[in-house]
Amino acid sequence: MKTERLQEFIVLAKSLNYTKAAESLFISQSVLSKHIKELENELQVDLFNRSTHSVTLTDEGKLLLRSADSFMSKIERASSLLAQNAHSAEGVIRLNCHEQTLCEQVLTLIKDFNKSYESVDIDIHVIESAPDITAIEGADLLISPCDFMNRISDQFIGKKIHEQSALLAIPPYHHLGDRQEINLEELSDENLIVPFSDELFGPYSRNFFLAFRKSKGNIRKIPALSPQDALLKVELGEGIMIIPHHLKRRLYAQSRPLRIIDEECKFPVYAYTKAENTGSAPSLFYNSL
Repeated sequence: MKTERLQEFIVLAKSLNYTKAAESLFISQSVLSKHIKELENELQVDLFNRSTHSVTLTDEGKLLLRSADSFMSKIERASSLLAQNAHSAEGVIRLNCHEQTLCEQVLTLIKDFNKSYESVDIDIHVIESAPDITAIEGADLLISPCDFMNRISDQFIGKKIHEQSALLAIPPYHHLGDRQEINLEELSDENLIVPFSDELFGPYSRNFFLAFRKSKGNIRKIPALSPQDALLKVELGEGIMIIPHHLKRRLYAQSRPLRIIDEECKFPVYAYTKAENTGSAPSLFYNSL
């Protein structure tokens, strides 16, 4: 039994709410539901009573919760003891990062690790092409904007480590220029510039489809080779662009950002590593994220 699955069970058992549990674990409800079902199959018992409007613990679930809480406390104490010796870790971590994930929060995580583990060097390679899980090849870790949870094999593990809000970049003299914020449904008849538009799992494409749905299909997609290429198209008045919050610093002089009200419109950040890295410097870094 994986401790990650046990922790997910504990969170759900205490909240009895899939939505709240999934949010606190930074995973989707469907992934959480799948993991809980796998745990039930492994134990060959039903841990929860499920109905349309609620979820409650079975007697077996209550028994596991009492045992699991004690077990996880022991694991945490053991981890704390191991962490005291972790500063002696050394080596090189090969880290591949998709360019669009390098927001301030992610950079801070990397800097904090560098300060805590001075004997470990992080060799960062920035990837400017469209996101793909194959980018982990030749590296110890991958930081990506894509949710590959249901596409990776048992050789890899992954988790969400951050989530950026989204902004709408508009060109000079745009008719929305007097606005500070906007709903996606207001983007009817607009040209939306989309970097990496062929990468269906990427956040730019996902946010385009969200805007397409919110505007009832009344929005046109303008493909762009890269985020920087798309920002130039915005400045030249070829359309608008949904961007991650940190990218507003790279807007051209006369372009400006608007806050997008829709909470579903966002730019998540995920970390992936090889399952075999357990106990190594890459594993130490992954667990710190």
